[in-house]
Amino acid sequence: MDVYCSSCREPWDIHHLRHDEIYETNLTAEEAEAWQSLSPTQQLIDRYRKKFRTLGWEFGSTVINVIRCPACPKNATPDPEHVAIKAALDDMLGDDVDGLAVTFEDYHL
Repeated sequence: MDVYCSSCREPWDIHHLRHDEIYETNLTAEEAEAWQSLSPTQQLIDRYRKKFRTLGWEFGSTVINVIRCPACPKNATPDPEHVAIKAALDDMLGDDVDGLAVTFEDYHL
């Protein structure tokens, strides 16, 4: 399943975002493995957001809510409508990341 960047519309594989991208940061393998056991909201505390930001990522409430990605051109700006819709779905579905992923894919968000 794919989700789409709100800035450049690049598709990203949900499995990759949830399980692989953390290993691209400068965390140790043990820290990256521990990250995977955190709740979706804990996965994006400031420490981890900074790690992802250095790689070009900006996320909403979860790592599958991609606001900006490494593929974005420098001048790309997020589509405010997509950002708002994704934020509302994040709020509605809470920690149900699987339900959120299916909804994002169904609506190409």
